[in-house]
Amino acid sequence: MRHVMKPFASLFVDSLEVSFAAHTVIALRMARFATAHEDSVSETRLMIAEKFDAAAEAAFATAQSLMTGQPGLAPARAMAVYKKRVRQNLDRLSQK
Repeated sequence: MRHVMKPFASLFVDSLEVSFAAHTVIALRMARFATAHEDSVSETRLMIAEKFDAAAEAAFATAQSLMTGQPGLAPARAMAVYKKRVRQNLDRLSQK
């Protein structure tokens, strides 16, 4: 039973990390929008485009797992996509 719970525990921890990082990204973006930052319009466009790109990449990772006979890896691979994207946004928005 222990080996079955490990992937779920890892996925749970990854979900928490992404959740907390996403809240920070949202706060940083809202601060930009509230102060009418010079790149608010481009940030809005980027935000929308990134959502579609991340969803497509996560869907591809999931499909790839299913098609290669590794359905148990699909959730972790999809989460890895979002984790990477949120981390990139956090790093980018924190630098400015």
